[in-house]
Amino acid sequence: MPPSATHSSNPTQTHNEQTDSKKSEETLWRIDTIPGKGKGLFATQELAPGTLILNESPVVTTDGINSMETAEKDIARALRTKDKESQRAYLSLHNNFPTERKAILSNIIRSNGYPLGPNSEVGGVFLNISRCNHSCRPNAKHSWNRTSQTQTVYSLRTIAAGEEITLSYLSGGASKERQASLLQNFQFRCTCDLCSLPADELKASDARILRAKTLDNTIGNWDSARHSPGKVLANTRKLLDIYREEGIDDDRLANLYWDAFQVVIMHSDRARASECARRYVDLKILSEGPESANVEEVRPYILKPATQKSFGETKEWDTEVGDVPTELRAADFDKWLWRVDM
Repeated sequence: MPPSATHSSNPTQTHNEQTDSKKSEETLWRIDTIPGKGKGLFATQELAPGTLILNESPVVTTDGINSMETAEKDIARALRTKDKESQRAYLSLHNNFPTERKAILSNIIRSNGYPLGPNSEVGGVFLNISRCNHSCRPNAKHSWNRTSQTQTVYSLRTIAAGEEITLSYLSGGASKERQASLLQNFQFRCTCDLCSLPADELKASDARILRAKTLDNTIGNWDSARHSPGKVLANTRKLLDIYREEGIDDDRLANLYWDAFQVVIMHSDRARASECARRYVDLKILSEGPESANVEEVRPYILKPATQKSFGETKEWDTEVGDVPTELRAADFDKWLWRVDM
């Protein structure tokens, strides 16, 4: 039951008729019934971070809405082009709106659709990925691969054999905020490991998340980055520490290094910009694969950070890419990267 990509449908047949993951990937997972939760996806063996778990084409896609009546007809027409197994699998997916009997097909899309890329108005339903349940601390991440025109799921951390493979339907927030959003949009109360913490631990987690939100707001302020870059870098490092303490492995980590990149390159620090770009790319490869559009966009900045448009607002921290230290211990390199005591 993934996040809805759209409240509509005008489905079209996909270019790739293969709706299941490749055979080599199917051995990594199985679909099992979970008491009280429906079905879920489980690892059949230990999965290392960065493992491609699923690589799936949509069974149907959506590109806008005319009316529920039209949507039902369009989806039915698209499903008739599929084999019986795919049709049955589609109809067995979770429906958040079971009382709307005249809109069953379109409501399955509303309940299970994923956008086909950032800001895309086109969404798709993926029969296997739709079985991935939500966790506020997910162990996997989904993304659209524009090269293969498939939705991928990569492991964010080590997933043990028998462990459920989970995605996040949210972008974070404190526990009450998360629960309210999930209840409103998906009609369930979350009982993931994070939401099930003892009251005192959950309170401490919420405090860290709220602190993280405050820090994130300061990091994204252009004036602060321009006039108080040292403070912004310090706040970025504090936010990274919070994410590590919270066990956050998702895009928020990569985005922090991109934020740091923009700060240091603004002040002509090519060395640190190169390292921040490298860390961003490494994290994106782990969660989205080497063909990720984000990887393709940022990878050139590892060698040529000065080609980024924010370069050179000031010369305050002027360095060259070759100035990246190569013989520091990890802790000392970390201090260098974040300009600690400088």
